[in-house]
Amino acid sequence: MNGRLLLSSAFGLFYLFAGDIHSAEPQTLLEETFTADLSKDWFWGLGTWTAKDGVLRGFESGPRRHGPIKMRKLPLKDVIIECDFRLEGKATFAGIIFNGSQERGHIVHLVMGTDTLRILAHPKKGENTELLKQPNILAVGDWHHVKIEFKGEIITAMIDGKTFTASHPCIAEEKQTFGLGGDSGGPEGEKAGALEFRSLKISG
Repeated sequence: MNGRLLLSSAFGLFYLFAGDIHSAEPQTLLEETFTADLSKDWFWGLGTWTAKDGVLRGFESGPRRHGPIKMRKLPLKDVIIECDFRLEGKATFAGIIFNGSQERGHIVHLVMGTDTLRILAHPKKGENTELLKQPNILAVGDWHHVKIEFKGEIITAMIDGKTFTASHPCIAEEKQTFGLGGDSGGPEGEKAGALEFRSLKISG
């Protein structure tokens, strides 16, 4: 009888433990296939953007001298973001930026250049603090994979298998929106270059 009780207790602990593991698995918060027009959650941007055949493509256009950027609403804190990106033509960098409220502004920005990777923090609206700047070569015309993990005050970025880490208290703040963009090569529009993104997934 005691043996049966012990066995029953052991199985109970196993299922309880297995349940804890299952509940700890990351849940998919967003998965974008970019096979159709963007939803209204992609609420603002600069430049020209199209979603087609699994690729979100953007390039500079319009009177305002600024690289292309496309913003999306999605509250985020401790999450994992993954996507592929590609630089075309004279494009010099792709970036992923995370913002707070409109009053708060930018929080943290990952800048993936052709020869340098940077992580910028924005402790207050209008303030820029460079947390990390390291050489990192990205071939123009090739697809590259980026995985970003937020954990409290720490941001970890993995690009094509290389890992970069930085920390700042502001990184722990809730990010209410994020944007994809960068520098696509200049005001000549698509003739100068473009940025492309695909397989965007966010889990947490």
